[in-house]
Amino acid sequence: MLKEVLRRRLHNDWPLPSLMLIDGGKPQVNAAREVLMNAGLVIPVVGIAKGPTRKKNEIIGAIPQGISEDTLIRVRDEAHRFAIHYHRTLRGIRSLGR
Repeated sequence: MLKEVLRRRLHNDWPLPSLMLIDGGKPQVNAAREVLMNAGLVIPVVGIAKGPTRKKNEIIGAIPQGISEDTLIRVRDEAHRFAIHYHRTLRGIRSLGR
């Protein structure tokens, strides 16, 4: 699914990102790198995965200079917050029969 989303993201006229932040570990980062390589693009990819105890963050890949690990974690956390809120809103609408 990640490969499909990235292929669709790259197959339009939007500006290319300077960094791809992936919510996941080595398999997800490798999938993103494969899509970029097949598209002939060189964009840094950084993954953030929860550690085995889910109490720490594991960074996969090199964080580009000028970007802090804390900033990447906050971006990932905000994406989670947004997605959870969106899905709860959709479930609420569906349960009302709209």
